Amino acid sequence: MKKISWLIMMISLLFVQQSCRKSYDPGNWDVLPERETEEPEVPEDTPSKSFKVMSVNMRVSTAADFEPMLEAIKEYDPDLLFLRQVDSATTRAEKVNRPQAIADALKMELFFKKNFDYQTGGFGNAVLSKFPIVEKSAQLLRREEGNNAELRSLVMIKVEVAPNQGLYFAGTELDPSNVNNRNLQVVDLLNATERLSDPIILVGNFNEQEKDNGQVLTYLKGSYTFACLGNGCPLNSPKANPTGIYDYITFQDGASSISISKYEAFPKSSNTFLPMTAEFKLKLKE
Repeated sequence: MKKISWLIMMISLLFVQQSCRKSYDPGNWDVLPERETEEPEVPEDTPSKSFKVMSVNMRVSTAADFEPMLEAIKEYDPDLLFLRQVDSATTRAEKVNRPQAIADALKMELFFKKNFDYQTGGFGNAVLSKFPIVEKSAQLLRREEGNNAELRSLVMIKVEVAPNQGLYFAGTELDPSNVNNRNLQVVDLLNATERLSDPIILVGNFNEQEKDNGQVLTYLKGSYTFACLGNGCPLNSPKANPTGIYDYITFQDGASSISISKYEAFPKSSNTFLPMTAEFKLKLKE
């Protein structure tokens, strides 16, 4: 009797177990048995290289202001540096080649574009790099026909950040007073960079506030990533109590190999503009 009861209990238990399982029609080949979800493997961190970018207005009013600005740049110690509105060997700079002096102090390579002759030297833009420079290019940007506004330029270098991995670093300052000049100049910028296949970091003063909904930022946002737009860009002028944004650090990278990890204004300056800084990461090729 005990054996019969035990057998009945086992059959009942087996029936319960079977009734709890899903039933699959062996003739329905579109339905597959369920399987436990496997925990995805956590990928190893992609090897990357970090580097720092700085964009500086160098229009210091006196020769005495140059040394504090140089010390501020040395304190941040960028890997890529853009100097806009910089004197080279002018009388007011006591004939000091300021771009070269900064390059020597930070042990960087230099490319300077003179926008025009001034006093005993020149006035223009410079890009500097701690990475080897493999290409250099520069061009003056357009003005309306008959317009005699100050000449503006785009300066650009290609650097080798890691073996067989290069990127372009470019800087500019657009016309602050003539919107038609700015609109021509932003088209020049886009034409100069649209065919480049490697990542591009474009920095400088575009002389347009986002709230104005102008063409310059609209055009640039179509091609470049602004890390801060929509999230509140760091204000950088006037330095004592900043109310405006006059410098941006942007980038373009179809392969998503570079990214910004930090973006802020540097708190020291010898003029009314605080420098803009950003930290980038470059994914290294395996």
